Amino acid sequence: MKKKLGSSAFAGALLLTVIAAGCSAPNEPAAMKDATPDSPSAATNAAKDATKTIKLEMVENGWFNTPTDAGNPWQQWIKDTFNIELTMNAMPMADMETKLLVRFASTEQPDLIFSWDRNLIKKLHKQGVLLDDWTPYLSKLPNVTKTWNDQMKAFATVEDKLIALPKLADAFTWTLMLRKDWLDALQLSVPTTDAELLEVLRKFTHEDPDQNGKDDTWGISSAGSGSDVGEINVLESMYGQSGFHVGADGKMQHSIVNGTHLKFLKFMRTVVEEKLIDPDWYTQGWEQRKPKLFGGKVGTVHYPGVIVQESEKANGATGSAVDWWEAIQIPKGAEHGGKRPPAPIAGGMLAVSAQAAKDPEKMERILNFIDSTVYPTEGYWSIRWGVGVNGQKVIDLDDGAKFISLKDDPYRKDMMGLYDWGTWVATSQDRVLEGQSDSPGAADKKQLELDGKAMAMASYTNYHELLNLDPQITSDLKKLTQEFDIKFILGKETDYEAFKQKWLKAGGQQLMDEAARQLKDIGMLN
Repeated sequence: MKKKLGSSAFAGALLLTVIAAGCSAPNEPAAMKDATPDSPSAATNAAKDATKTIKLEMVENGWFNTPTDAGNPWQQWIKDTFNIELTMNAMPMADMETKLLVRFASTEQPDLIFSWDRNLIKKLHKQGVLLDDWTPYLSKLPNVTKTWNDQMKAFATVEDKLIALPKLADAFTWTLMLRKDWLDALQLSVPTTDAELLEVLRKFTHEDPDQNGKDDTWGISSAGSGSDVGEINVLESMYGQSGFHVGADGKMQHSIVNGTHLKFLKFMRTVVEEKLIDPDWYTQGWEQRKPKLFGGKVGTVHYPGVIVQESEKANGATGSAVDWWEAIQIPKGAEHGGKRPPAPIAGGMLAVSAQAAKDPEKMERILNFIDSTVYPTEGYWSIRWGVGVNGQKVIDLDDGAKFISLKDDPYRKDMMGLYDWGTWVATSQDRVLEGQSDSPGAADKKQLELDGKAMAMASYTNYHELLNLDPQITSDLKKLTQEFDIKFILGKETDYEAFKQKWLKAGGQQLMDEAARQLKDIGMLN
């Protein structure tokens, strides 16, 4: 994986009261003679043989999802440290649900499941194939729970049951990145309003910002993959918060209903009509867009600070692209606009199968393994970065940041699937920069600078990740919105009011009412 940077706190992001390490004793039932086999009291009282090897299988969403060989040092470290033979099956999100449903229909069920998709964990839990409630086990997970806040616990709770363990989210380092060298060449200031941004996009497109004498640049780009507007939807935040949220008036709102979405669509229509955007913005995927972006043809994009590293790599790592980018706050286009979208609440969910939980000895070993490898334990640095596993060393930088060199990594350079051994604990809040040199260079320092600026920017409160809304209605409304958005932007649709009423009747009003009820129940709506 290329450079990862995080922070232990988000300036301006919503992080609520941190749960004290080690939940209080009442969360764990007292040991009883008739304790059920899958209860923590049974696990506590069961005779343990620490010399016995426990076999576990984890199914997870990985970054690379490629197999490793028998020389996997992470697998050996886990066995040496915990006496666990861990089998890892890493797979993309698109494949996970189908494969898990097949596995849970068989007698060969996985023990641990990590997914970035909260809805998948909810679906599996509803089917009864996962541990019903983690709450009684929390006193055995002090390192895990001390990283939580109230939102994280609410995120993983369904009908008063903690259905999985939420993972600490990555540091929120995404924001608008502008070509600073283009601004300087055209003697432009950083835009702070939607009108100023529009003017910058015009000049980036039409006034030869790279001074090559060719008409070959665009003000902005996106990667819609032929299904939606892509990450350029961040510009809706110029006018207010997107989706379901509590408005300044304390009432339940949605951006489609209160006009925020319409303002964004009108802005996008202007951008497309004036041809200020990469012409492939709607059809291209994330990777397909990179040659133009890092080839110096695009002036604005929504990205984290790693854009510096990727730009440098694409340009021969000569230092020529180090000073291309500047991180800016979302410009303001309305009274309540001008903040970044909400920071994520969690970085995924870790669950255990109901079958594994019925084995007291296996469950006890699972709890120890999980709690001993979560950030910021010593085990985290081993399983995530290879400290004590493959010879990796951590270099301390200023302000708590760290640097790890992969220059002499004997394993992951040639076997990228080894990165998936740690996906379920990984968080860029560890503030690690990863590089190919012996020490951080100019690009690393620039990334630190840009990520630091992004983290200091104001963000909206995250409401939508706390909601448990009807998945079918949600999916139908998403499809309805995607179809209307592109037609409106391209000038093929003009009646926004008709779309809004259709959205409300298709389930939008029902979801707004349900969202209001749920947020009121957890004290986030009066």
